[in-house]
Amino acid sequence: MEAQNSPNFISMSEKVGLFNPKDRICLIPQMNRRGCHLLAGTFRGFGIKALVMDTYEGIDLGKEFTSGKECFPCQVTMGDILHYMKKEQERLGDAFNAENYVYFLPESEGPCRFGMYNKYQRIVLDSFPELENLRICSLTSKDGYSLAGLMDPERVSNFRKSAYLTLSLNGPWKP
Repeated sequence: MEAQNSPNFISMSEKVGLFNPKDRICLIPQMNRRGCHLLAGTFRGFGIKALVMDTYEGIDLGKEFTSGKECFPCQVTMGDILHYMKKEQERLGDAFNAENYVYFLPESEGPCRFGMYNKYQRIVLDSFPELENLRICSLTSKDGYSLAGLMDPERVSNFRKSAYLTLSLNGPWKP
């Protein structure tokens, strides 16, 4: 993988948003040690191929493509997606196609920089020609984390309930 310097900001509206991950692999970063696995299981329960990426495996890549001024989770998730996609390219060779994946990275408004992760990471992903077609599925607080577009409308309510109950079981971490 070799980066190029040619960001296309149109990709922010075309490649970041609510995309139906049906028939794709939904890649979830490990932002919470248990919650991400529970969320992936909920997605799988609704027929979406979802997996949690290994975390910290690509931290060197994350640091290479961030300035260090971002919060640490941005560096971690950046490295996780780059590392995962690099390993997939090596595994699949010429059969690799970034369109077969959706990177699940929600956002929120407010003072936290989390709302900018998907935009910044989109710019970095676009610097790799082989990753330009990797879409970032991003729920947002702007619309109350609406799931419209993520799956068939008749399944949204049940998915929302299942995800809520699953994640509420997560509770505080105890050793």
